[in-house]
Amino acid sequence: MRKETLESFVLGDVLRSRSETHGAEPFLKFRDGELTYGDVHAMSNRVAQGLISLGVGKGDHVAVMLPNCPEFVPTIFALARIGAVAVPVNTALRGELLRHVLASSDSTTLVIDSSFVDRLPPVIDQLTALTRLVVRDDGEPVAGRPVVSYRSLLDHGDEEPRAGVAFDDLQAIMYTSGTTGPSKGAMCSHALALTCAYDSLNFLDRWGKTIYCPLPLFHAAGLWDGMMSALLGGGALAVVEKFSASRFWDDVRFFDAKVAMSVFSMIPILLNREPTPRDRDHPLEMFYMGKSVLDEPLRERFGVRSVETYTSTEAGIAIASPYGQWRLGSCGTVHSERFDAAVVDEHDREVGPGEPGELVLRPKQPHVITSGYYGAPEATAQTFRNLWFHTGDKVWRDEDGYFFFLDRMKDSIRRRGENISAFDLECEVNLHPAILESAAIGVPSELEDEDVKLAVVLRPGATLGHEELIEFCVERLPRFMVPRYVEFVDALPRTPTDKVAKYRLRAQGERGITPSTWDREAADRSQAG
Repeated sequence: MRKETLESFVLGDVLRSRSETHGAEPFLKFRDGELTYGDVHAMSNRVAQGLISLGVGKGDHVAVMLPNCPEFVPTIFALARIGAVAVPVNTALRGELLRHVLASSDSTTLVIDSSFVDRLPPVIDQLTALTRLVVRDDGEPVAGRPVVSYRSLLDHGDEEPRAGVAFDDLQAIMYTSGTTGPSKGAMCSHALALTCAYDSLNFLDRWGKTIYCPLPLFHAAGLWDGMMSALLGGGALAVVEKFSASRFWDDVRFFDAKVAMSVFSMIPILLNREPTPRDRDHPLEMFYMGKSVLDEPLRERFGVRSVETYTSTEAGIAIASPYGQWRLGSCGTVHSERFDAAVVDEHDREVGPGEPGELVLRPKQPHVITSGYYGAPEATAQTFRNLWFHTGDKVWRDEDGYFFFLDRMKDSIRRRGENISAFDLECEVNLHPAILESAAIGVPSELEDEDVKLAVVLRPGATLGHEELIEFCVERLPRFMVPRYVEFVDALPRTPTDKVAKYRLRAQGERGITPSTWDREAADRSQAG
């Protein structure tokens, strides 16, 4: 498919084509086995026929809450074959965050792993649109809702459904981190997903190679840049449940992987491990989506490149460099075939080279950018104001047109590869009866991304300990959202319009850490000692 036009394709067509040309070759590799292109093609058809028998049809929204497992990818293809819209769900979600995604996406069906089912009873009565539950492994009815075993879907025939899917039809609603409000679902067409995968494949020269993926498949990075890129290139995707520094290099050797999908924090973790005689005994050629500023230490120790692009769920790969033409610290030049790009000030006036501002994008081809946020017309209009897509990210551009990422302009925190909505975190924390209000900010971390600090104002007369607050968070939040730092304050700083002035919180002490800030990790070390 190197020379073919992606606009003629939908996801199911690409899998069918690959099953005809690469049917017996491995597509998905696991530590305990593999699935060929032919296996995934047949399995996805059976799952599709099973879902059709349940009443799932074209245009239906189907939430998928599965870990990295053999069923995940065939389920995505099955939905594409039907013309249904996949809604990948972060497996760490629970409580109000889980309810929000399932409700705001109008999901009528949920495909869920049995280990997550116990999160449904507290929220399922509020999900009136959700009428079908398909559980990986067996399960009991949930709050009176019948449960279908995923295995029963595989009992159907493997004839391919013909739903008349077009390249501009929605393939998925991908939830991005909320910043000034709840998380939003970006509407993504088949064309956007496949274009992102193709560009990832092409910029990184990954044709026919095995891609190692320790990232979750519910993220666009794992699903598009990983799985779909392998599909288009006729290679394989090596899937593991999660990143493990101790197993990383053994996995790379076991799978004979040439490319590793990564998040920024993975690389310093690997560099901080003790050197071994086998540091260069591996087939890996590059980390993708690592920080290019770590390219030199990676090459010196492991003989591996670190390649950075500017990629988003809403726009795919808008900025990158041709293979081998990378510039240290830069995410590359604009993908001029697909986008115009500019750096603008707060009034949307373009600024010159070397001046920081917000990155804005404008598509030059149809359907290579999100069509908007599902059920959120105001957020869509705000993001696409003045005929530009506003990324919310602060960058600068040099005289040669290379872009350099600086920071997020929006109120989001990046921790261990996860984008955290400060709004979502604060909403959950504020439910504690002793808390009047709170503010979450990102503070510097030893692992390249950020750690979470929570500034908390207690209600008059209330008392609350640090450990008690953390226990409350652990019960209600995904692990990556649980704050590391907590500081009880008398009041939060305010702007003239009575908004919380988070820039003032970040400016306090040592980049947000003050003498009265409590550190959960330091407390854990002290107790262990």
